[in-house]
Amino acid sequence: MNISKIQKDFAREFGRSPDASYFAPGRVNLIGEHIDYNGGLVMPAAISTGTYFAAALNGTDYVNIYSTLFNELVSIDLSKLSDMTPTGQWDDYIVGTLLQLNALPGQLAGVDVFVTSDMPQNSGLSSSASFAVGLGFAASDLLGLEVDLITLALAARAVENDFVGVNCGIMDQFAVAMGKEDYCIVLDCDSLDYELLPMKLGEYEIVIANSMVPRKLSESNYNLRRSECDQALEILQQDYPVSQLCELTVEQVESCSGLLKHDVLKRRALHAASENQRVHESVTALKQGRLADFGDFMNASHASLRDDFEVSCKELDILFETAQGIPGVLGSRMTGAGFGGCTVSIVATSAVPNFIDSLTAAYSAATPYEAKILRSGAGDGVKRLNS
Repeated sequence: MNISKIQKDFAREFGRSPDASYFAPGRVNLIGEHIDYNGGLVMPAAISTGTYFAAALNGTDYVNIYSTLFNELVSIDLSKLSDMTPTGQWDDYIVGTLLQLNALPGQLAGVDVFVTSDMPQNSGLSSSASFAVGLGFAASDLLGLEVDLITLALAARAVENDFVGVNCGIMDQFAVAMGKEDYCIVLDCDSLDYELLPMKLGEYEIVIANSMVPRKLSESNYNLRRSECDQALEILQQDYPVSQLCELTVEQVESCSGLLKHDVLKRRALHAASENQRVHESVTALKQGRLADFGDFMNASHASLRDDFEVSCKELDILFETAQGIPGVLGSRMTGAGFGGCTVSIVATSAVPNFIDSLTAAYSAATPYEAKILRSGAGDGVKRLNS
Protein backbone atom coordinates (compact mmCIF):
# COMPACT_ATOMS: atom_id res chain seq x y z
CA MET A 1 0.00 0.00 0.00
CA ASN A 2 1.34 3.43 -0.97
CA ILE A 3 1.43 5.53 2.22
CA SER A 4 1.82 8.81 0.34
CA LYS A 5 -1.38 8.05 -1.58
CA ILE A 6 -3.28 7.46 1.67
CA GLN A 7 -2.01 10.79 2.97
CA LYS A 8 -3.09 12.52 -0.25
CA ASP A 9 -6.49 10.85 -0.03
CA PHE A 10 -6.83 12.16 3.53
CA ALA A 11 -5.93 15.66 2.35
CA ARG A 12 -8.49 15.48 -0.44
CA GLU A 13 -11.22 14.37 1.97
CA PHE A 14 -10.43 16.68 4.92
CA GLY A 15 -8.60 19.61 3.32
CA ARG A 16 -5.29 19.31 5.16
CA SER A 17 -2.44 16.87 5.79
CA PRO A 18 -2.76 14.07 8.36
CA ASP A 19 -0.79 14.16 11.59
CA ALA A 20 0.18 10.49 11.32
CA SER A 21 -0.50 7.22 9.51
CA TYR A 22 -1.03 3.74 10.95
CA PHE A 23 -1.31 0.10 9.94
CA ALA A 24 -3.21 -2.77 11.60
CA PRO A 25 -2.73 -6.21 10.02
CA GLY A 26 -5.14 -9.00 9.47
CA ARG A 27 -4.31 -12.36 10.97
CA VAL A 28 -4.18 -15.98 9.92
CA ASN A 29 -4.62 -18.70 12.49
CA LEU A 30 -2.29 -21.59 11.78
CA ILE A 31 -4.06 -23.93 14.19
CA GLY A 32 -6.34 -23.71 17.23
CA GLU A 33 -9.82 -22.83 15.95
CA HIS A 34 -12.90 -22.13 18.06
CA ILE A 35 -11.00 -22.72 21.27
CA ASP A 36 -9.99 -19.17 22.16
CA TYR A 37 -13.35 -18.75 23.90
CA ASN A 38 -12.90 -22.19 25.49
CA GLY A 39 -9.66 -21.28 27.26
CA GLY A 40 -7.41 -23.06 24.78
CA LEU A 41 -4.01 -22.56 23.19
CA VAL A 42 -3.96 -20.94 19.74
CA MET A 43 -1.29 -20.17 17.14
CA PRO A 44 -2.11 -17.10 15.05
CA ALA A 45 0.20 -14.79 13.12
CA ALA A 46 -0.27 -11.27 11.80
CA ILE A 47 -0.19 -11.09 8.00
CA SER A 48 1.19 -8.55 5.54
CA THR A 49 -2.18 -7.14 4.46
CA GLY A 50 -4.53 -5.17 6.64
CA THR A 51 -6.12 -1.79 7.37
CA TYR A 52 -4.47 1.59 6.87
CA PHE A 53 -5.34 4.80 8.68
CA ALA A 54 -4.36 8.43 8.11
CA ALA A 55 -5.51 10.65 10.96
CA ALA A 56 -5.34 14.11 12.48
CA LEU A 57 -6.80 15.97 15.45
CA ASN A 58 -9.52 18.38 14.34
CA GLY A 59 -10.13 20.60 17.39
CA THR A 60 -13.83 19.73 17.61
CA ASP A 61 -16.05 17.31 19.51
CA TYR A 62 -16.58 15.17 16.40
CA VAL A 63 -14.85 12.02 15.21
CA ASN A 64 -15.12 11.93 11.42
CA ILE A 65 -14.16 8.71 9.64
CA TYR A 66 -14.17 8.12 5.90
CA SER A 67 -13.96 4.50 4.73
CA THR A 68 -13.10 3.59 1.14
CA LEU A 69 -14.70 0.18 1.67
CA PHE A 70 -18.13 1.74 2.23
CA ASN A 71 -17.45 4.99 0.35
CA GLU A 72 -18.99 6.81 3.27
CA LEU A 73 -18.13 9.49 5.82
CA VAL A 74 -19.42 8.86 9.34
CA SER A 75 -19.45 11.63 11.97
CA ILE A 76 -19.79 10.83 15.67
CA ASP A 77 -20.69 13.57 18.14
CA LEU A 78 -18.65 12.73 21.24
CA SER A 79 -21.08 14.65 23.45
CA LYS A 80 -23.75 12.09 22.51
CA LEU A 81 -21.49 9.04 22.56
CA SER A 82 -22.78 7.57 25.81
CA ASP A 83 -26.34 7.46 24.46
CA MET A 84 -25.49 5.66 21.22
CA THR A 85 -26.67 2.08 20.63
CA PRO A 86 -25.90 -0.52 17.94
CA THR A 87 -27.55 -0.09 14.55
CA GLY A 88 -26.27 -3.19 12.80
CA GLN A 89 -24.18 -1.09 10.41
CA TRP A 90 -20.41 -0.93 9.95
CA ASP A 91 -20.13 2.20 12.09
CA ASP A 92 -20.99 0.08 15.15
CA TYR A 93 -17.28 -0.69 15.21
CA ILE A 94 -16.49 3.02 15.37
CA VAL A 95 -18.96 3.73 18.16
CA GLY A 96 -17.97 0.60 20.07
CA THR A 97 -14.27 1.47 19.86
CA LEU A 98 -14.85 5.04 21.01
CA LEU A 99 -16.94 3.81 23.93
CA GLN A 100 -14.13 1.50 24.98
CA LEU A 101 -11.54 4.28 24.74
CA ASN A 102 -13.82 6.60 26.68
CA ALA A 103 -13.83 4.11 29.57
CA LEU A 104 -10.03 4.23 29.79
CA PRO A 105 -7.97 6.97 31.49
CA GLY A 106 -7.65 10.12 29.40
CA GLN A 107 -9.91 12.40 27.41
CA LEU A 108 -11.38 11.78 23.98
CA ALA A 109 -11.35 14.64 21.47
CA GLY A 110 -12.22 15.11 17.83
CA VAL A 111 -10.18 13.39 15.12
CA ASP A 112 -10.48 12.98 11.37
CA VAL A 113 -9.59 9.55 10.00
CA PHE A 114 -9.24 8.18 6.47
CA VAL A 115 -9.43 4.36 6.36
CA THR A 116 -8.60 1.98 3.55
CA SER A 117 -7.60 -1.68 3.30
CA ASP A 118 -5.81 -4.14 1.04
CA MET A 119 -7.32 -7.13 2.88
CA PRO A 120 -10.40 -9.04 1.68
CA GLN A 121 -13.40 -8.34 3.88
CA ASN A 122 -15.59 -11.05 5.45
CA SER A 123 -12.94 -13.63 4.59
CA GLY A 124 -11.95 -14.95 8.00
CA LEU A 125 -8.75 -12.90 8.18
CA SER A 126 -10.07 -10.67 10.97
CA SER A 127 -10.86 -7.46 9.09
CA SER A 128 -13.11 -6.35 11.97
CA ALA A 129 -10.40 -6.89 14.60
CA SER A 130 -7.93 -5.11 12.33
CA PHE A 131 -10.25 -2.12 12.10
CA ALA A 132 -11.09 -1.93 15.81
CA VAL A 133 -7.51 -2.39 17.03
CA GLY A 134 -6.17 0.01 14.39
CA LEU A 135 -8.72 2.73 15.12
CA GLY A 136 -8.16 2.38 18.85
CA PHE A 137 -4.38 2.54 18.41
CA ALA A 138 -4.52 5.56 16.08
CA ALA A 139 -6.91 7.52 18.29
CA SER A 140 -5.05 6.75 21.51
CA ASP A 141 -1.71 7.65 19.91
CA LEU A 142 -2.94 11.00 18.57
CA LEU A 143 -4.71 11.87 21.82
CA GLY A 144 -1.80 10.82 24.03
CA LEU A 145 -3.83 8.14 25.81
CA GLU A 146 -1.58 5.65 27.54
CA VAL A 147 -3.05 2.36 26.38
CA ASP A 148 -0.84 -0.74 26.27
CA LEU A 149 -1.34 -3.19 23.43
CA ILE A 150 -2.93 -5.99 25.48
CA THR A 151 -5.44 -3.55 26.98
CA LEU A 152 -6.16 -2.37 23.44
CA ALA A 153 -6.75 -5.96 22.30
CA LEU A 154 -9.13 -6.58 25.19
CA ALA A 155 -10.98 -3.37 24.40
CA ALA A 156 -11.36 -4.42 20.75
CA ARG A 157 -12.75 -7.79 21.85
CA ALA A 158 -15.25 -5.96 24.06
CA VAL A 159 -16.38 -4.02 20.97
CA GLU A 160 -17.33 -7.33 19.34
CA ASN A 161 -18.81 -8.93 22.47
CA ASP A 162 -20.61 -6.03 24.12
CA PHE A 163 -21.58 -3.74 21.24
CA VAL A 164 -21.60 -5.60 17.92
CA GLY A 165 -22.94 -8.85 19.38
CA VAL A 166 -20.37 -11.44 18.29
CA ASN A 167 -19.26 -13.64 21.20
CA CYS A 168 -15.71 -14.12 19.92
CA GLY A 169 -12.62 -14.86 21.98
CA ILE A 170 -9.43 -12.82 22.26
CA MET A 171 -7.27 -14.47 19.57
CA ASP A 172 -7.94 -12.15 16.65
CA GLN A 173 -7.48 -8.89 18.50
CA PHE A 174 -4.41 -10.20 20.32
CA ALA A 175 -2.72 -11.24 17.08
CA VAL A 176 -3.48 -7.91 15.40
CA ALA A 177 -2.05 -6.01 18.36
CA MET A 178 0.91 -8.22 19.28
CA GLY A 179 2.12 -9.71 15.99
CA LYS A 180 5.81 -9.67 15.08
CA GLU A 181 7.48 -10.17 11.74
CA ASP A 182 8.67 -13.77 11.19
CA TYR A 183 6.97 -15.00 14.38
CA CYS A 184 3.68 -16.64 15.20
CA ILE A 185 2.06 -16.19 18.60
CA VAL A 186 1.41 -19.09 20.95
CA LEU A 187 -1.35 -17.69 23.14
CA ASP A 188 -3.05 -19.19 26.17
CA CYS A 189 -6.48 -17.61 25.82
CA ASP A 190 -7.36 -18.25 29.46
CA SER A 191 -4.35 -16.63 31.15
CA LEU A 192 -3.18 -14.45 28.20
CA ASP A 193 0.32 -15.84 28.67
CA TYR A 194 2.00 -15.89 25.29
CA GLU A 195 5.18 -16.80 23.47
CA LEU A 196 6.56 -15.45 20.21
CA LEU A 197 7.58 -18.54 18.25
CA PRO A 198 9.94 -18.14 15.26
CA MET A 199 8.31 -19.20 12.00
CA LYS A 200 11.17 -21.35 10.72
CA LEU A 201 9.53 -22.81 7.64
CA GLY A 202 12.72 -23.16 5.60
CA GLU A 203 11.79 -24.09 2.05
CA TYR A 204 8.07 -23.81 2.82
CA GLU A 205 5.69 -20.87 3.12
CA ILE A 206 2.16 -19.89 4.14
CA VAL A 207 -0.40 -19.73 1.34
CA ILE A 208 -3.93 -18.48 2.03
CA ALA A 209 -6.80 -19.34 -0.31
CA ASN A 210 -9.91 -17.16 -0.09
CA SER A 211 -13.01 -19.17 -1.01
CA MET A 212 -14.83 -15.88 -1.76
CA VAL A 213 -17.77 -17.21 0.24
CA PRO A 214 -18.53 -14.23 2.52
CA ARG A 215 -19.10 -14.54 6.24
CA LYS A 216 -21.02 -12.38 8.68
CA LEU A 217 -20.59 -13.88 12.11
CA SER A 218 -23.39 -12.04 13.87
CA GLU A 219 -25.80 -13.59 11.36
CA SER A 220 -24.25 -17.06 11.32
CA ASN A 221 -24.11 -20.01 13.68
CA TYR A 222 -21.02 -18.64 15.44
CA ASN A 223 -22.89 -17.56 18.56
CA LEU A 224 -24.78 -20.86 18.51
CA ARG A 225 -21.50 -22.80 18.59
CA ARG A 226 -20.37 -20.85 21.61
CA SER A 227 -23.68 -21.51 23.32
CA GLU A 228 -23.31 -25.23 22.60
CA CYS A 229 -19.84 -25.19 24.15
CA ASP A 230 -21.23 -23.49 27.25
CA GLN A 231 -23.93 -26.16 27.51
CA ALA A 232 -21.37 -28.96 27.12
CA LEU A 233 -19.17 -27.39 29.80
CA GLU A 234 -22.06 -27.20 32.23
CA ILE A 235 -22.69 -30.93 31.81
CA LEU A 236 -19.00 -31.83 32.08
CA GLN A 237 -18.66 -29.79 35.26
CA GLN A 238 -20.89 -32.36 36.94
CA ASP A 239 -17.96 -34.81 36.69
CA TYR A 240 -14.91 -32.50 36.49
CA PRO A 241 -14.04 -29.33 38.45
CA VAL A 242 -13.05 -27.24 35.42
CA SER A 243 -13.89 -23.73 34.25
CA GLN A 244 -13.06 -24.17 30.54
CA LEU A 245 -13.58 -26.97 28.02
CA CYS A 246 -9.92 -26.94 27.06
CA GLU A 247 -8.90 -28.02 30.55
CA LEU A 248 -10.26 -31.45 29.66
CA THR A 249 -8.68 -34.29 27.70
CA VAL A 250 -10.39 -36.18 24.90
CA GLU A 251 -10.61 -39.20 27.20
CA GLN A 252 -12.38 -37.20 29.90
CA VAL A 253 -14.93 -35.86 27.42
CA GLU A 254 -15.59 -39.33 26.01
CA SER A 255 -16.04 -40.82 29.48
CA CYS A 256 -18.58 -38.25 30.70
CA SER A 257 -21.84 -40.14 31.09
CA GLY A 258 -23.85 -36.91 31.12
CA LEU A 259 -22.93 -36.24 27.49
CA LEU A 260 -24.01 -39.64 26.16
CA LYS A 261 -27.51 -38.44 25.26
CA HIS A 262 -26.25 -35.15 23.80
CA ASP A 263 -24.39 -36.17 20.63
CA VAL A 264 -24.02 -32.62 19.28
CA LEU A 265 -22.72 -31.25 22.57
CA LYS A 266 -20.31 -34.17 22.91
CA ARG A 267 -18.86 -33.51 19.46
CA ARG A 268 -18.44 -29.81 20.23
CA ALA A 269 -16.54 -30.67 23.42
CA LEU A 270 -14.46 -33.31 21.63
CA HIS A 271 -13.34 -30.72 19.11
CA ALA A 272 -12.30 -28.30 21.85
CA ALA A 273 -10.30 -30.93 23.72
CA SER A 274 -8.67 -32.48 20.65
CA GLU A 275 -7.90 -29.14 19.01
CA ASN A 276 -6.22 -27.87 22.15
CA GLN A 277 -4.05 -31.01 22.20
CA ARG A 278 -3.17 -30.52 18.53
CA VAL A 279 -1.94 -27.01 19.23
CA HIS A 280 0.29 -28.19 22.07
CA GLU A 281 1.73 -30.87 19.78
CA SER A 282 2.13 -28.36 16.94
CA VAL A 283 4.20 -26.05 19.14
CA THR A 284 6.59 -28.91 19.89
CA ALA A 285 6.71 -29.94 16.24
CA LEU A 286 7.59 -26.42 15.08
CA LYS A 287 10.26 -26.00 17.74
CA GLN A 288 11.81 -29.30 16.64
CA GLY A 289 11.54 -28.51 12.94
CA ARG A 290 9.08 -31.36 12.27
CA LEU A 291 7.10 -29.54 9.61
CA ALA A 292 5.52 -32.70 8.18
CA ASP A 293 4.02 -33.50 11.59
CA PHE A 294 2.77 -29.94 11.86
CA GLY A 295 1.07 -30.38 8.49
CA ASP A 296 -0.62 -33.55 9.74
CA PHE A 297 -1.99 -31.65 12.74
CA MET A 298 -3.40 -29.00 10.38
CA ASN A 299 -5.16 -31.67 8.35
CA ALA A 300 -6.62 -33.24 11.48
CA SER A 301 -7.77 -29.82 12.65
CA HIS A 302 -9.80 -29.30 9.48
CA ALA A 303 -11.39 -32.74 9.80
CA SER A 304 -12.45 -31.96 13.37
CA LEU A 305 -13.83 -28.55 12.42
CA ARG A 306 -15.75 -30.16 9.57
CA ASP A 307 -17.10 -33.21 11.41
CA ASP A 308 -17.23 -32.44 15.14
CA PHE A 309 -17.69 -28.67 15.17
CA GLU A 310 -19.50 -28.39 11.83
CA VAL A 311 -18.25 -24.94 10.86
CA SER A 312 -16.77 -25.75 7.47
CA CYS A 313 -18.73 -25.54 4.22
CA LYS A 314 -18.69 -27.26 0.84
CA GLU A 315 -16.34 -24.70 -0.68
CA LEU A 316 -13.79 -24.84 2.15
CA ASP A 317 -13.87 -28.64 2.00
CA ILE A 318 -13.16 -28.55 -1.73
CA LEU A 319 -10.14 -26.29 -1.16
CA PHE A 320 -8.94 -28.58 1.65
CA GLU A 321 -9.42 -31.82 -0.28
CA THR A 322 -7.85 -30.44 -3.44
CA ALA A 323 -4.79 -29.28 -1.50
CA GLN A 324 -4.23 -32.82 -0.21
CA GLY A 325 -3.51 -34.06 -3.72
CA ILE A 326 -1.12 -31.31 -4.81
CA PRO A 327 2.62 -32.11 -4.55
CA GLY A 328 4.55 -30.00 -2.07
CA VAL A 329 1.67 -29.43 0.37
CA LEU A 330 2.45 -30.42 3.96
CA GLY A 331 -0.91 -29.51 5.43
CA SER A 332 -4.03 -27.44 4.95
CA ARG A 333 -7.07 -26.37 6.95
CA MET A 334 -9.85 -23.83 7.13
CA THR A 335 -8.79 -20.79 9.12
CA GLY A 336 -11.02 -18.39 11.00
CA ALA A 337 -14.51 -19.02 12.27
CA GLY A 338 -15.66 -20.90 9.17
CA PHE A 339 -19.01 -20.77 7.35
CA GLY A 340 -16.95 -19.44 4.42
CA GLY A 341 -13.69 -17.51 4.37
CA CYS A 342 -10.23 -18.98 3.81
CA THR A 343 -7.98 -21.99 4.04
CA VAL A 344 -4.33 -21.82 5.05
CA SER A 345 -1.75 -24.25 3.68
CA ILE A 346 1.95 -24.93 4.21
CA VAL A 347 3.44 -25.33 0.73
CA ALA A 348 6.97 -25.81 -0.59
CA THR A 349 8.02 -22.50 -2.14
CA SER A 350 9.10 -24.28 -5.32
CA ALA A 351 5.63 -25.84 -5.59
CA VAL A 352 3.60 -22.69 -4.99
CA PRO A 353 3.02 -21.77 -8.67
CA ASN A 354 1.65 -25.24 -9.42
CA PHE A 355 -0.34 -25.18 -6.17
CA ILE A 356 -2.01 -21.92 -7.16
CA ASP A 357 -2.80 -23.09 -10.69
CA SER A 358 -4.08 -26.50 -9.61
CA LEU A 359 -6.12 -25.25 -6.67
CA THR A 360 -7.80 -22.36 -8.46
CA ALA A 361 -8.60 -24.47 -11.54
CA ALA A 362 -10.16 -27.29 -9.51
CA TYR A 363 -12.10 -24.85 -7.35
CA SER A 364 -13.52 -22.92 -10.33
CA ALA A 365 -14.58 -26.18 -11.92
CA ALA A 366 -16.40 -27.33 -8.78
CA THR A 367 -17.98 -24.06 -7.56
CA PRO A 368 -19.31 -20.79 -8.97
CA TYR A 369 -16.47 -18.91 -7.26
CA GLU A 370 -12.89 -18.04 -8.18
CA ALA A 371 -10.47 -18.52 -5.28
CA LYS A 372 -8.11 -15.64 -4.54
CA ILE A 373 -4.61 -16.51 -3.33
CA LEU A 374 -2.48 -14.62 -0.83
CA ARG A 375 1.15 -15.48 -0.12
CA SER A 376 2.04 -14.00 3.25
CA GLY A 377 4.72 -14.39 5.82
CA ALA A 378 4.16 -13.49 9.46
CA GLY A 379 4.15 -9.71 9.88
CA ASP A 380 4.15 -6.99 12.51
CA GLY A 381 1.19 -6.03 14.64
CA VAL A 382 -0.46 -2.62 14.76
CA LYS A 383 2.00 0.25 14.38
CA ARG A 384 2.54 3.88 13.47
CA LEU A 385 4.00 4.26 10.00
CA ASN A 386 6.93 6.43 9.01
CA SER A 387 5.92 9.16 6.59
